[in-house]
Amino acid sequence: MSQTPAPITTPMPKGVEFFLTKRVPCAFLVVMMLTSAYWLNMLFGNIPLLGFLAVLVGTLLNLAVPGLFALVLLGGGLKYSLQVGGIAAVSLLLLSSGNLYVVLLFLGLFVLLPVMIAVVMQRQGLGQAAWLLSLGLFFGVILALLLSSDAASLEVFVNQLFKPLFENMIASLQPGEVDAIAQIQQLQKMMAEIFPGLLVLGLWVSWWGDIIFARKIAIKYGFYQGNVDEMLTLFLPKQLMYILLVVVGLANITTGDIQYLTINASLVLAGLVAVQGVMVAHAWLKSRDMLNAIVVMYVVLFFWSFVVVLFVLIGLLDIWFNFRRNMVSTTGEK
Repeated sequence: MSQTPAPITTPMPKGVEFFLTKRVPCAFLVVMMLTSAYWLNMLFGNIPLLGFLAVLVGTLLNLAVPGLFALVLLGGGLKYSLQVGGIAAVSLLLLSSGNLYVVLLFLGLFVLLPVMIAVVMQRQGLGQAAWLLSLGLFFGVILALLLSSDAASLEVFVNQLFKPLFENMIASLQPGEVDAIAQIQQLQKMMAEIFPGLLVLGLWVSWWGDIIFARKIAIKYGFYQGNVDEMLTLFLPKQLMYILLVVVGLANITTGDIQYLTINASLVLAGLVAVQGVMVAHAWLKSRDMLNAIVVMYVVLFFWSFVVVLFVLIGLLDIWFNFRRNMVSTTGEK
């Protein structure tokens, strides 16, 4: 549902307005956020606790860049956001000594993808935007791994990435601890099998949170136009379920890299469906003012990962039956 945003009630801070309306300062801010983990570590890395906090803050600033481009798109439009991205890309090209791989990765995942998703969110709603974001991140991660790979198989390459870590773990054990060594090797195999899917889901949570936060800021300051449905109304397109069934089927009948890709694609799609299931449960509990139960639900979800299967089932059923259609408003209104 599309509706007109509320009138402007909060003036935008001058500093925020300056960076969002000037191309070069905005591009400078982007580059500083992208490289913040490096230069903060250079400044504070020698101070034990402060150095750790600096790297953590730098990583969070890096992950917030897609939200900044979504915000620039919502406020300045497509042309302006691409111009900011272009200026930042040239700066990164100079800083990386002409590394085109870094620049293309930046333009694809940090600029074009969040800009495209912000446009889709405005015009087609949250469900379509969420699905396309996962698709873009999946292909982006797989492409980045393929370009970095020097192995015959993608799974072999990912396994090589984890090998030093797990070899150090095994080296710390006594030679007679056969069971512990076998468990560590099994863990390495499992992590290599699902690493791309887990990475995509992690990036999706970060990118999606950035974009939703950018929308909230744009609504707050009165420059957002388009769909303003609440997150609790998230409804994925029905074709996603058919794609999930096809991908799961391929994962069971194929071998090699095709099977590896379909297994991880299944993980990503199931994760999205689980998010819809969580929104259904949250909306149902909220409509009955069971706020404590909502807190318990998220705590259980955080500490007991197996419960995700239940939310996947709820999400799949909701795609078919739309449980929230006749539910009390998810905004809490009666």
